[in-house]
Amino acid sequence: MLSRVLGGVIAPRARETDRRGQFPRAAIDALGDAGILGCTVARSLGGGGLSLVDAADLVRRVARACASTATVLQSHFTTVAVLERHGPRRLRAEIASGGHLASCAVLDDTRREDPLGTSSSARGCRGVVTIDGSKPWVSAAGEADSYLWSTGALTGAGTSLWLVPATAPGLHVPAGQETMGLRGSGAQAVTADPLTVPAESLLGADGEGTRIIRSVVLPWYCVLGAAVSLGIMDSAIEATTAAVAASRSHRPDLLAELARVKLRADSVALLCRDTVDAVAWEQEPTTPVLALRALAVQSAVRVTDVAMKISQASTARPAEVAIEASQDAERRFRDARAAYAVPPTPDSVFEHVGAALVRDR
Repeated sequence: MLSRVLGGVIAPRARETDRRGQFPRAAIDALGDAGILGCTVARSLGGGGLSLVDAADLVRRVARACASTATVLQSHFTTVAVLERHGPRRLRAEIASGGHLASCAVLDDTRREDPLGTSSSARGCRGVVTIDGSKPWVSAAGEADSYLWSTGALTGAGTSLWLVPATAPGLHVPAGQETMGLRGSGAQAVTADPLTVPAESLLGADGEGTRIIRSVVLPWYCVLGAAVSLGIMDSAIEATTAAVAASRSHRPDLLAELARVKLRADSVALLCRDTVDAVAWEQEPTTPVLALRALAVQSAVRVTDVAMKISQASTARPAEVAIEASQDAERRFRDARAAYAVPPTPDSVFEHVGAALVRDR
């Protein structure tokens, strides 16, 4: 089913999605109809019951064709993973049917020393919770049916997670702004100005959000983010290999650069598999998943940069074909660069990991 959606909907529209900066609604609807949006929901509710490994493979395949669509899936599957453990049965069944798109608004990246912290606050009164704050880079902003939102706990220390419907009073999504890459992901800063939700919108216990973020949100978001980066690298390397093969003279320097980027992408894929194993064995595998996130994003930037230069140096194709190939290479480069700015950013990750090393001495 995924192959049919990729070939019939996602890939043919990828260039236009990027050029217009348009949310890939047709692709998301097709993925819902094909059962992909609900593929990680339990089979007992009509979903596919797929694991993180399966979801990562799926996201990587989509990212090869359209990184914007894959980024929307990254956020959706992360939120669904939390809902599977703490969400209402009715909503899970709706997701399984393909009729509900969710988005993750958890990772603020506002405090460099704590990339998992949040600046949003919540206060409750008579069964209603008021949430203040904003979230940067929320995929499918204004397009999703619900958002997973983190705030400080209502009482005491810790973090709490909330299910915020798109119709919540006070939820503000600004008009779309053009971004460098991932233009079709619908990513925007979303503001609670303030917003209100019923008290039963709490997912898990009050103050338990930090544990859920470390054990569920972070592993899914970072592994699937690495899958997006891998998909971008896959398509870049495939196109570059074709360009080199089509050139009349196989320059040794270009062949060597091609080998380097392929080995770099392969090393990220191996790290991704090792990290998934760590997720299965560790209750809160924070450092491995953050490290994967940072290295995958950095590698995608490097690979797409080199791939674009190789393609330009080796092209020996008709002008029209060369122009399209150059545009695709540039899109992949911009997408990889844009992913670098998505929280948690590599800079904050390295600072966090370095601080942890010092604390552990």
